[in-house]
Amino acid sequence: MAKAGHESSYDKLISVVTPRSYSEAMERLAVQDHQVLVLAAGDTVAARNNAKGHLFESFVALLLHEYGYEAPTTSDLNVHSDGIEIDVSATNTITHHKAIVECKAYTSNVRAQACTSFLGKLQLARYDTDDNVFGYFFALPRLVAEGEEVARKARANDKHFRYFNVTDVVDLLRKRQLISEPPENNSAAAHLLSDPAIIITEHGIYSCAKSLDGATHRADSVFVWGTGPTGVPEPVIELLESDSYATGLPIRTAQGEDSRVTPATLEDEALPTIVRVRGSTEDFEYQLPASPQHFVGRGSAVQDLEAFVSQNRGTLVLNAQSGWGKSSLALQLKKIVESRAGYAMIVDSRTATTARFISEVLRVAAHEAEERGVIKSPEDSSWASLASSIWTLKRAEWNSQGKPFLVFFDQFENVFQDERMTQEFRDLTLMVRDSGIPLLVGFAWKTDLVAWTESHPFRLRDEIRTSSTSISVGPMRAREIETLLRRLEKKLDTSLSRDLRQRLREYSQGLPWLFKKLSGHIIRELQTRQKSQEQLVSEALNVQSLFDSDLSGLSPIESEALRHIARFAPVSAVEVTERYNSAAIQSLLDSRLVVALAGKLDTYWDTFRDFLNTGRVPIEDSYIVRQSPRAVAELLYAVLAQGGDASVGDLSVELNVSTKVIYNRSREPRLFGLTAYEPNRVRLLGKVLNAADIEAEMRRRVASALRRNRAYSAFIALAERHGDRVTVAMYSRELTNVFPAVEAQPKSWLEYARSFAMWFHYAGLAIMDADQLQVPPDGYVPTGTLRGGRPRSRNGESFTLRTPKAAFDMLKKMSTSPITAREYRSLPKRDRRALTELLTLNLAQRLNDDIHIADDVLDSSGQVIPSKVLVALQQVPGGAEALNLIESDPRVSNYELGIVMQEALGATWEESTVWQVGKDFRSWAKRAGAQVIRARSFGLPLEEDEEPFRLF
Repeated sequence: MAKAGHESSYDKLISVVTPRSYSEAMERLAVQDHQVLVLAAGDTVAARNNAKGHLFESFVALLLHEYGYEAPTTSDLNVHSDGIEIDVSATNTITHHKAIVECKAYTSNVRAQACTSFLGKLQLARYDTDDNVFGYFFALPRLVAEGEEVARKARANDKHFRYFNVTDVVDLLRKRQLISEPPENNSAAAHLLSDPAIIITEHGIYSCAKSLDGATHRADSVFVWGTGPTGVPEPVIELLESDSYATGLPIRTAQGEDSRVTPATLEDEALPTIVRVRGSTEDFEYQLPASPQHFVGRGSAVQDLEAFVSQNRGTLVLNAQSGWGKSSLALQLKKIVESRAGYAMIVDSRTATTARFISEVLRVAAHEAEERGVIKSPEDSSWASLASSIWTLKRAEWNSQGKPFLVFFDQFENVFQDERMTQEFRDLTLMVRDSGIPLLVGFAWKTDLVAWTESHPFRLRDEIRTSSTSISVGPMRAREIETLLRRLEKKLDTSLSRDLRQRLREYSQGLPWLFKKLSGHIIRELQTRQKSQEQLVSEALNVQSLFDSDLSGLSPIESEALRHIARFAPVSAVEVTERYNSAAIQSLLDSRLVVALAGKLDTYWDTFRDFLNTGRVPIEDSYIVRQSPRAVAELLYAVLAQGGDASVGDLSVELNVSTKVIYNRSREPRLFGLTAYEPNRVRLLGKVLNAADIEAEMRRRVASALRRNRAYSAFIALAERHGDRVTVAMYSRELTNVFPAVEAQPKSWLEYARSFAMWFHYAGLAIMDADQLQVPPDGYVPTGTLRGGRPRSRNGESFTLRTPKAAFDMLKKMSTSPITAREYRSLPKRDRRALTELLTLNLAQRLNDDIHIADDVLDSSGQVIPSKVLVALQQVPGGAEALNLIESDPRVSNYELGIVMQEALGATWEESTVWQVGKDFRSWAKRAGAQVIRARSFGLPLEEDEEPFRLF
């Protein structure tokens, strides 16, 4: 500590930097904070950063030298896009007490965590040495509000800790006459100045500020000055010209009125262009987001938006994939704000190319909001930069009724291509959060960005998101799609068939944009091309086919121009029209494949742009397979028998089914690329018909098609979560999320899941074992044919048995009365199948067209006698051998039992059929009184399978 009668250098520090109380210093928020610009030359970024680091190190040493600290030792120095950080330690030359110092100079206020981390480091230093270690924490421009509170509490309880912000540093530099106020005898200085800054260079320390235009309060030049009569050196002016602070503005000095503008910055002089997002004028205008009058549903998201507006301040992020309705929700948010007498601006961020973009958006928004009585800007307002714009809004008079003020930046993913612009928006987010002004700011970007690299600013993006209220937007649900279907029927002035409605639900995937695109296609096909709804149902309504349709009518020059625009979008309209003739560009604009954005051109949708650039649609196919492989096989083999081309009428007669059944069964082959669409015919594609191995070619095409289906991706994801094996029931529940716009009963979803499972099994994409699906191992080669299935007896009925529950239910029913012929025709297929099994086993018999229970099957109490069932099972082909296996080894695997049945029948089954037949026979044996316990996994010896394997 200082000796009596002597003023310590520490006391000098406090007297110089803190002329007023600490609480008064915290209230100096009406004064615009200075920026600290560390400018250095260098041939590379690394060289410039290295030079900046050494300059800042010298600057911190200068500050400490003023208070008696000599030759500080640097322990850490970092220069990055956010600013500069330095950690030093020093010893006071008078008191010899030690001090640790951290200085952080950022583009935005420093987080509270930095201060708490420093306090922890200070305490550790005291553990290592003594309690008299001092701690100085410099945060430039200042700590966030939470950090200021942390610093205040620390200062109140620790007399050896001090926190300094940029105002304190400026006071110090002025006190030591290292900087000065702007000279009064200069016309630039006579203007309203904004964005004051300290310039640190190897040539010395200088000051600058932005001079404002008297009418617009935008910056029109940068005024720079020094403390001495020699003026500002030319190298300092050149460094300032190239820094982002200048943003292409002319530089003025105290020594001359001539302004300087370098050729490199001339392009930036043009004011940023602001393009507002506009909505559609009708329900199915897919090139534009839905305006509020055409908005549908999204009740949960709208409630979240209303809650956000009620907060009256803060930032919001809308996250969703392309075409999921982010822009439509942004327009709905605008409606909510305006319904509360507030002001809202929804901006297309694709024109955000310079750092002046945000301040110009805020300036225009504030001017329009003032006209509506939401705010009143101060007379000395400044829109020279983001910082001064927030400073202006902070001092504005806000409507006492709490009218909301919203600025929303849509199509924001384009900003991520520019790290400097992303940093500006990140700073906006933090400033809005920390300033406490009643301003709402929103962002919307898609979550399915592709082709990102490590150079993209993930950290800045995440800082925006974590500092904001985040709303994740999902696809539309079935009820919302139903509303759109009704609107489509109103537009067409006719009802849609059940099948076409279902196809629209499936193919749209619950995506608003895709539904509108499909609806536009249907409107055109039905009204212009006079197609029938049946024809549309038979066609594949996938996205790629619609995009191909968009391109089909273009001339070669239009197609080339469109692909050029997609590759470089958003691209200058002047550059495109110089390369291609204006008529071709106008044609693209007229057809709405291209949109104009303030002198730039882009495709009407980012998904369409991805398609043009990659040749692929980043949206998977979305359709439900309903027909089983066996049903489709019956149709295709009948077509093959007629040479590969057959009429629907002939097939209906051949297969003894209705023409509607033929139409239904022909859908899957078209989706899988096996058949071509021809009205009233089913024709195999030539590449299938002429293949050396027709079965192999069909399997390859089915596998290729299914891999593109969202249902297959969902199966793989589900299998990864559950050890490569899932049940059909689990998969059916997952399908409800895969097809959110489809509404069906649980039983129907189970049928869809089973159909998918059978097709996956046929294609070799999965192995189906009973009601379980397993991801096949590497190198797996599927076997069997499309027909697959179980062998049939001479009378067409299966010799194999299904699970016995249905059969025993029918025995119980027949114990009271026989099944009449009329009752039999009305029974569901499951029960008719059970009666066939009972007749085959001689447990039931036909008498005068009625079906009765056989004699001696029931005991006196009406219960089935197990021994009768056992005798019946012994008569089934392979039954006696299978029962002997169970008797000798009660844990015999289902697969081994199935093999016995297969060999007895001389059949060739797929592996899944073998497993299922064995499993069902085991169930019958149990009902017959055989000693049956849980089956062993096939292939394991007894001693390795004593403890049953459990997946969970």
